[in-house]
Amino acid sequence: MAAIAGCVVDEIDHLDRNASHSLILRHHWSRSLASSYLEGVEDVMDTCDSMGIFEVDDSVFTLTERSTRADWPAPMIIYVAEIYDAQNEIGTEHFEVVVGPNGRPETRELLG
Repeated sequence: MAAIAGCVVDEIDHLDRNASHSLILRHHWSRSLASSYLEGVEDVMDTCDSMGIFEVDDSVFTLTERSTRADWPAPMIIYVAEIYDAQNEIGTEHFEVVVGPNGRPETRELLG
């Protein structure tokens, strides 16, 4: 158990192979960018009850559920961040690590 923003949560390091969805934990540079991201997700998917914004040690993250794609080996936890050279789209580096049911992280691009 851990406490994040006053909520008590169970820590997990992988999803069960039979989990109904995958999870995406995405880093954002600000709370307003995280909020805008979730608004965009909500515009195209019916996920309003399965997402949230979390702040940990001055870092902002969103946690969303999504359907596991048929070409993925199993339900995944996907950690995503975008790294910008100068806070613009030029020089953007996409960082993605996925964790499958075995609990081992691997660098891989499932979201692109």
